[in-house]
Amino acid sequence: MTPIMMMEKLQGYLQEITKEMFFGPRRLRPNIYLVDLPARATPDYDPDQQGTDILPVQTTLPDQRDERWPYIIIIFNNAEDTEDGYRTANIDLSFGCEGSGPDGYMDVLHLMEYVRASLLRETYEGWSFRLTRPLTMGFYEEQPDPYWIGYVSTTWEVPSIEQEVWKNGF
Repeated sequence: MTPIMMMEKLQGYLQEITKEMFFGPRRLRPNIYLVDLPARATPDYDPDQQGTDILPVQTTLPDQRDERWPYIIIIFNNAEDTEDGYRTANIDLSFGCEGSGPDGYMDVLHLMEYVRASLLRETYEGWSFRLTRPLTMGFYEEQPDPYWIGYVSTTWEVPSIEQEVWKNGF
């Protein structure tokens, strides 16, 4: 089981368990991303509609909803092979919800707790890796108003590669 396969399996799982959840003032389903947020969609630009040869320079995006929020990002951190034939892999889940004040805070806290509880209840039957404890959950120190972001750090146990016999013995 490679880290990429683990991340893709978790992405499918998170999409399934959050498909009926809606967050933020616009009540949107969470987007599930691998590694990082994608680039933000920019408005269409058509210079022919401006009616002049001198085009105004727009240095900021118009004040509108960021289509990437709410989200969960799956981030592979590291892995370690142990002596007892297992590999432990650390994967962080980063959560973000839109909302000012306590509304955004409560939304992201609910989403983090729902995912944490779902991961702990899962039997992992048919999976080639399984969750181990401890899980760590918290909020980042600085919050970009009107967005709230938090994390759940997980550790997964994966069967390690068995050493093979060399061609010339050993």
